[in-house]
Amino acid sequence: MNISFSKMHGAGNDFIMLTGTELVSSHTLKKEKIAELCHRKRGIGANGLIIVSIPEQKTGYDAQMTYYNSDGSRGEMCGNGLRCAAWYARHRLNQPKELSIKTDAGLLFTEIIDASSVKIEIPYIVEFTKVSVDNREMYFGNTGVPHVVVFVDDIKEIDINKEGRFLRYHEKFSPAGANVNFVSINKKTKDKSSFFIRTYERGVEEETSACGTGISASAICARLYKDARSPVGFITIDNDLLKVEIPSDKPLKKIYLTGPVCEVFTGNCHL
Repeated sequence: MNISFSKMHGAGNDFIMLTGTELVSSHTLKKEKIAELCHRKRGIGANGLIIVSIPEQKTGYDAQMTYYNSDGSRGEMCGNGLRCAAWYARHRLNQPKELSIKTDAGLLFTEIIDASSVKIEIPYIVEFTKVSVDNREMYFGNTGVPHVVVFVDDIKEIDINKEGRFLRYHEKFSPAGANVNFVSINKKTKDKSSFFIRTYERGVEEETSACGTGISASAICARLYKDARSPVGFITIDNDLLKVEIPSDKPLKKIYLTGPVCEVFTGNCHL
């Protein structure tokens, strides 16, 4: 069966985008096929695959996003993926600029800012608290998926894949494991709300160009433990800028992430 797809990225975090139908659903796509499509040398190549479905009848949401990591495992949420899903729903499926999208991490609202920028809600599910691993201080919580946040002097000096893999599989974060974010303050500015970030993502099992839920997790930790002010800005390894707005709500349930999206190309693939 040949179907059309879009290849998109959000700040370099890239995805294969499919329209959800009876022929293409979370039940018909097997884990092995997803991994094959996401393979960089033997497939289309991507950090993940996203199915965007529009309900035929009136429901409590406008669209649904089903997200898979590049190894074929299903992920609860993906911030950069959600921005791409909102853009895809607007430009490929003729949906409004503002949408409520159902994810495995809950119902989240999205807004198209312009042709290349989307604002989304990120859930704050588990509060970030201090933990110690080998006498090293870090923070652990959940912004749709579990995250570890480590503040360092210079992220350029960190072996992301080595250190990230060690923490991703550490017993303190079992059984699900965690994404791992390394964050350093932007010393070029006097502003305490500008940071550099690099992320090791579970499911991809290596460093990715950006991670929306990881940036959101890091923003919360910067606000709680480093006196950062909202909005908090993050510069990725590829020099993309993403901003996180943290409401003053107590208890805090959701935050807002704004960042770039881009459709790279469209094509057809065999399922």
